[in-house]
Amino acid sequence: YLVKPFALPELLARVRVFGRRGKPDDALRLTAADLSVDLAMRKVSRAGRPIDVTPQEFRILVCLLRAKGQVVTRAMLCREVWGETHEILNNSIDVYMSYVRHKIDEGFGSRLIRTVRGVGFQLRT
Repeated sequence: YLVKPFALPELLARVRVFGRRGKPDDALRLTAADLSVDLAMRKVSRAGRPIDVTPQEFRILVCLLRAKGQVVTRAMLCREVWGETHEILNNSIDVYMSYVRHKIDEGFGSRLIRTVRGVGFQLRT
């Protein structure tokens, strides 16, 4: 915000400050290994190859990416993906995780999502 009238040196100084700031797109992109999620465009890609995902699958990936390599429990996934009021069966979570794994790992040698038995899931970074 710049109040009129303004001096040209003031305008130039503010423009330089904005140029030094990080790109806003960086804050809207989550990455781990070669997996990338664009939050603004709601797009997922792995090694530059676009991957079509459903809204639930997108929210699962965002939850795993935001955990930054930490284990995400089933309760956390349920809360983040389906909401507090939703009662979802563990089997449903397993089914969605299977869909996500198939989509992001198909055609790649490495698997990105690891199951931590009795706890939840972890995205390899």
